[in-house]
Amino acid sequence: MRRLLVPELRVGEVTLSADQAHHARDVLRLTEGTTVELFTADGRAAEARLARVSADGVVADVREVRDASRGGVRLTIASAVPKAARADWMIEKLSELGVARFVPLQTERSIVHPEGRGKLGRWERLAAESAKQCRRAGVMEIAELARVEKLVEAGGEGRGYLSTGGGVVGLGEWVANASGRAPRAGRLQEAFGEIVLLVGPEGGWSERETASFDKAGLTPLGLGATILRVETAAIAAAAVVAVVSAGRA
Repeated sequence: MRRLLVPELRVGEVTLSADQAHHARDVLRLTEGTTVELFTADGRAAEARLARVSADGVVADVREVRDASRGGVRLTIASAVPKAARADWMIEKLSELGVARFVPLQTERSIVHPEGRGKLGRWERLAAESAKQCRRAGVMEIAELARVEKLVEAGGEGRGYLSTGGGVVGLGEWVANASGRAPRAGRLQEAFGEIVLLVGPEGGWSERETASFDKAGLTPLGLGATILRVETAAIAAAAVVAVVSAGRA
């Protein structure tokens, strides 16, 4: 069943936006009577029948709306941004892994600092297209560029930073022990509410940054013995959280 993104859902007729109407009519070649799934960025979904498909627009008839699922853990990846196409690939894969929010980080040693709407808008489109393909609930939120100090000052439990230094805790172990018992779907949500993982640039965190992390109580987390690229580290971390929160690790 094809999926189409809509800004809001209600029982009755829903008119698709111009871009989604073009996608349904001209790209997917869907016709009147076709059953599709409509979904919103916040995770609501509905099965619908295309009532009208024309050059003037596409209208779907919605019979029942399903509320957003609240199961599992909410994960935010706050990461330095890799160069060029590697960033696009990272956004796509983080979306597929169910990450709730991506925050581009400005660190002392990071190079790419996307501040305009151009790149952020592109990432929002990539996240939406990925959500259609992987059938995830909702669309990964793309936040604006944030200085790493702001995230440290925000506080909250369930925060950690990826580190290649000594004294790290394995990410899988940290997540599995979050609630003090064997993980099952939903328990991490009860333990943390939200997990926020900070991923540094390829030059690594500065001494000042790591000192601020330790002072704020962030946990240094490891992903193994090798040094990973930014996008690899972010995706691997999201995969570990996804597997453990599903109760399969």
